[in-house]
Amino acid sequence: MLGQLLFYPQTRALLPRMKADWFETLLYRKAIRNMITNYHANEPVDYITTTEGMTGKERVQIIEIGQNVHDVANVSQYIPKLEQKYLHKQFIERLGKLDLTKGLKELMDDTQTIIESTRFTTINDPESIHKISARALDNITDAIARGERITGKATGWASLDRILGGWNAGDLIVMAARPGMGKTALALSLIYEFSKLGGKSLIISLEMSSEQLVKRYFSLITDIMNYKIRNASLNQYEVEKLCNAVNNSDVEFYVDQEPNASIQQLKSKAKVHKAKHGLELLVIDYIQLMTGSKQNREQEIAEISRGLKLLAKELNITIIVLAQLSRKPEERTDKRPLLSDIRESGSIEQDADVVMFPFRPAKYEDVQPEIEDAELIISKNRHGECATIQTTYIGNRTLYKENLIPKQF
Repeated sequence: MLGQLLFYPQTRALLPRMKADWFETLLYRKAIRNMITNYHANEPVDYITTTEGMTGKERVQIIEIGQNVHDVANVSQYIPKLEQKYLHKQFIERLGKLDLTKGLKELMDDTQTIIESTRFTTINDPESIHKISARALDNITDAIARGERITGKATGWASLDRILGGWNAGDLIVMAARPGMGKTALALSLIYEFSKLGGKSLIISLEMSSEQLVKRYFSLITDIMNYKIRNASLNQYEVEKLCNAVNNSDVEFYVDQEPNASIQQLKSKAKVHKAKHGLELLVIDYIQLMTGSKQNREQEIAEISRGLKLLAKELNITIIVLAQLSRKPEERTDKRPLLSDIRESGSIEQDADVVMFPFRPAKYEDVQPEIEDAELIISKNRHGECATIQTTYIGNRTLYKENLIPKQF
């Protein structure tokens, strides 16, 4: 590779894709480091600049390497292989340094960190628009043949299917609201509707326990008021109704309560869960309760949001992450939230493919009805239009339902 980079000028455009550390010998690392530095500085990349700072003997070795090239220029084919060898060696070395005296949870975190740091950085070569078009066209025609009208998985809400095209694999969806607006209620409603259609779902709750969530779920699958279930004040008829609903339900999704989840732990959980049970929709409640590795909180949130986006792409799933809003909406006459209201970091908005806000106007009124008109405001949508979906919020069941055709902004 070093010889071809010296002999064939056209191969030097590949230098930004390479790292000097990939090369085993100190001499080769010196040469590649000089070549990369000069290339980025728009300086000549030749024998003189490549051997800068080397001894006479080292200069002779580099010149001989460049003069002994006989093959055609095929550096691009070697780059992934070289990086793979380097990462394999690094991975084994880091595993060998694990402190096996630590607890299981800490060991899992350390192992996940090693895995996350062992990622390929080499960039895939560009594809022809004809090849990409053919692949996309095949996907569309296959969907039509199956009778599907959306690009992703059906959400269970016709309005979301129309606006978003369903839950699309690789998407990061941020659902943000002020406390008390019903973020968890909406998330549970959506995961239930998706699971009713056979979707494979997991909700990771950092705020509520599994028991608290399942009590809300009981109210969702029956018409029994939530406070009765919480306080165990059900009459005999309601007990029988609840038992029948639970025992006869064929809806399945998974709940994981994790009050102190780091981004590394969450990635590990999602990967293991997909391998064991399958996974298409992951819901996280909520992002500001997660931790990362950065000291600065804004950088930590940025690390988390970027990590979630990459996880969605890696596992080919949809991730819905709940988020808190700042108090800014309450300071305005129109209380409807804006993208700039998302707390702690603008990176959440930037990394998200979709941002939506559940909003209950009656929340700011003196008297709040048990059944009230509410909105699901889609303020960012990489796939197309932004719109407001008209919904109904049933307070005594902590339940959201869509009810009207959405109106465009």
